[in-house]
Amino acid sequence: MTKRILMTADHIGADDELGRVLARNFLYALARDPKPPVAVMLMHSAVRLACEGSGSLDDLKLLEESGVAVAACGTCLDYLGLKDQLAVGQVGTMLDGVSAMLGDEAVLTIR
Repeated sequence: MTKRILMTADHIGADDELGRVLARNFLYALARDPKPPVAVMLMHSAVRLACEGSGSLDDLKLLEESGVAVAACGTCLDYLGLKDQLAVGQVGTMLDGVSAMLGDEAVLTIR
């Protein structure tokens, strides 16, 4: 079964400091898994993971190079003032996100 990963924060769990380490480690492991997801979709503060200065850029680039679609929510990038800092992936729209979430692949949400 193929999957899509939806990340909705730049950290995992309630503790921001530990959560950022967990998010970085998650993407590191995901980029090296022999069965990568079809897509990584970034919404809310998770778009920061694909922007300049992120410790996850190399892992997201590795995913993209292996054929994984990486998309960062355009509304979120605009709201956070980060659209010009997107370093990996494509700017996604809500229509793209809804279509992807309603597709055949399972969606795994990471918060």
